[in-house]
Amino acid sequence: MNVIEAVRGLLMDFPKINEVVGEVHIDFTDPEPTSYGLSSTDDALIKEDVLGNQLRQHTFMLYTTYSSMNDYERLSNSSVLTELGVWLGHQKGIEVTTEIAGTECIGHITRILAGSGMLIAVPEENEFEGVQYQLQIIADYTVTIGE
Repeated sequence: MNVIEAVRGLLMDFPKINEVVGEVHIDFTDPEPTSYGLSSTDDALIKEDVLGNQLRQHTFMLYTTYSSMNDYERLSNSSVLTELGVWLGHQKGIEVTTEIAGTECIGHITRILAGSGMLIAVPEENEFEGVQYQLQIIADYTVTIGE
């Protein structure tokens, strides 16, 4: 499973995910409350050794749509994103695969950072339909050549 599938799987394993939503979409978020969408934004080579083994960094934006009828719901929304970020920070060692020069290589997630969770959209027509938040997720992972 590639790094996108691995991070999506981790999000689905978050203990509070079922309180909010039943599925994490890729590159898509429903406009109705209780929707998550994971969007891949970048994959960068951080360093490479003489054997070709790599440390890579993959950046995501997680878009969420929550109900926001009152301060209690808005506080709950921000709290869940904070808890998710802390929980993701403890996840490492997950196996990932990456194709390099036509060869599938195995690696592992070494670190996940999550932050910059903020409100980004409020519907103009009806503020009670759901507001959208975003959370940046950065996953560092290794790629081992020849395994």
